[in-house]
Amino acid sequence: MSRRNQFKGICHDILGTFVSRYNDHDGYWSLGQYVALLERLGEGQLQLKLMDATEAPDSRIIAASEEYYRGAVLRMMEANSMPQVWLANATIKVSIVAPAKVACEIEIVSDLGKTYRSERTITVRPHDPVVELRRTDRFGPSNQKGR
Repeated sequence: MSRRNQFKGICHDILGTFVSRYNDHDGYWSLGQYVALLERLGEGQLQLKLMDATEAPDSRIIAASEEYYRGAVLRMMEANSMPQVWLANATIKVSIVAPAKVACEIEIVSDLGKTYRSERTITVRPHDPVVELRRTDRFGPSNQKGR
C-alpha cells in the first residue's frame, strides 16, 4: 500500500539525478548552464516549476529540464503505486550561495498540503564551452532525453 510519505524518497532520488554529472543538456552539465544563465541575468536563484511551464529568457534548457523532471516525478510515483492526484505541486530551486557553490532544493507538496524537501550544496562553475569538453559518448544516461 502506497503512502504519501514516499515523497521523501522521491525528493531524495530526484535531487540525486538533478545534481549528477549525467544531468546534461546538449552534452554539457546542466547545473553549469544554470549558473551561467543566472550570472547573465544577474539573478541569484532559478526555479524550475514541475507542474506549470516557466517563462524564462533562455527557456530552452529550463523547459527541457522541467519536462524531464516532471516526468521523472510521475514515473517514480507510478513505480510506487501512488496516484497522480496526490501531487499538488513540485519545484526545483538552484541558488548561488557562494562563488562556485550552489544550493539545489526540491520541494514536493502533496494534495493534503504537506511539503517534502531535499537539499544539497555542491561546487559548480558557470558553463564555459571554451574550457569544457562536450559529452559525445553514447554510454550512461542522458537525463534531458529521458533515456
